[in-house]
Amino acid sequence: MTNNEMNLMIAELAAKCSVTQEEAKAALEAGNWNKLTAGQMLENEKLRKAQEIEEVVSNCETATAQAVADEPTVNEQTEKVEQAETTEKVEDTERTEAGKHCCGKGMKNLGDHIRRLVACGNRNRFVVRRNDATLLELPVTVVVVLMLFAFWTCVPLLVIGLFLGCRYSFSGQDFDKAVEYMKKTAVEA
Repeated sequence: MTNNEMNLMIAELAAKCSVTQEEAKAALEAGNWNKLTAGQMLENEKLRKAQEIEEVVSNCETATAQAVADEPTVNEQTEKVEQAETTEKVEDTERTEAGKHCCGKGMKNLGDHIRRLVACGNRNRFVVRRNDATLLELPVTVVVVLMLFAFWTCVPLLVIGLFLGCRYSFSGQDFDKAVEYMKKTAVEA
């Protein structure tokens, strides 16, 4: 059999059975190039596919009918949605208020701590002395700010001051209390 004859048979079978040429060729090859056998195979395949589709449609219809029977009415669904939305709004409001309270309280506490720290720094002094004469006396807060913003200037000046015979110390209410406490615990020990 020539290629032209095979192509002609494939085209005739594809047209007669309403299938693609690839399907017709596969059926002819499976049926030893017998048109009748190949045609029966294609028809049987079509019937099998139709039955499968029918079963799927039937199962879908049954499942849909069951789902519709089990599904709550529109009013019940609307009530459930409204309840969920109301509950969600209340929870969001509570979370927002709690978050504001928590954040506000935390910021207030932070502000209080910073205020107390600055007040403590202003009550106490950093003192620079040379030969029992006070050369410089600054609040500790000012020294901390200078160290933060002018570190590479302050540290060399302090080192140079040490070579020139300067002595550094802290004084003030809080330092005096700390010194007294340390003396008392040293005596008791």
